[in-house]
Amino acid sequence: MITARDIQVQIGNKAILHGVDFTARPGAVTAIVGPNGSGKTTLLRALTNEVTWTGQVWINARDVGDYKPWELAAVRGVLPQAATLAFPFTVIEVVRMGLRSGIHGERDTVAQQALTTVGLGGYEQRFFQELSGGEQQRAHLARVLCQVWDPVVDNVPRWLLLDEPVASLDIGHQLLIMKCLQDFAERGGGVIAVMHDLNLTAMVADAVTIISGGRAIASGPVKAVFTDASLSAAYHCQLRTNTVPNDHAAFILPQVAQSVA
Repeated sequence: MITARDIQVQIGNKAILHGVDFTARPGAVTAIVGPNGSGKTTLLRALTNEVTWTGQVWINARDVGDYKPWELAAVRGVLPQAATLAFPFTVIEVVRMGLRSGIHGERDTVAQQALTTVGLGGYEQRFFQELSGGEQQRAHLARVLCQVWDPVVDNVPRWLLLDEPVASLDIGHQLLIMKCLQDFAERGGGVIAVMHDLNLTAMVADAVTIISGGRAIASGPVKAVFTDASLSAAYHCQLRTNTVPNDHAAFILPQVAQSVA
């Protein structure tokens, strides 16, 4: 598991997180949701040790502070909201950077497989800067997948920690990427993803934590957490689940959508 207890983060004079507890289990997709500025990304960055925090974090029952950097790179891959490149790398060169961070550097086929998984087969020799924003996001995800390609190694689960992995994607590619995350979890790995789309979260996630005002106000299975009361309190507006608008406006249900190979 990845477990966090009493996580507190302060940036300057502003407290961002106020004693957050969080748990994610291998074999599951765990989503972190909440309004803008609520502390979702800060919580993820605390779990990945990218911000100064107090509290306790364990990865696979081991204190995160006991890991050496190369050990962390071998057990978890991290996708930030945005990543920029200053030099004209090709797509395949970007993806292979994940092999240098993980333990699969000798497996020449992994980078190609990762690109195919995220729908970028055939893009290997294109320059990264020539891609659209959504294509760049998928290329970075392929890089992170290379880092932890096998979800379980020596009976130890590995982890994907992703900040808004589908934010720049159209609905077809959203479904493709979320299916990829589900597959990683079904094969024994763990996925933690900061999400904005509540319907997509309800469709894919096994568990969810709602962050609001720097606090975890609800955690657990999606059906138990996504209630009228919890969502309304988190987003400061009246929300209702499982109701159909009565003005006959068109709406799309991602739950019945299917990705096309």
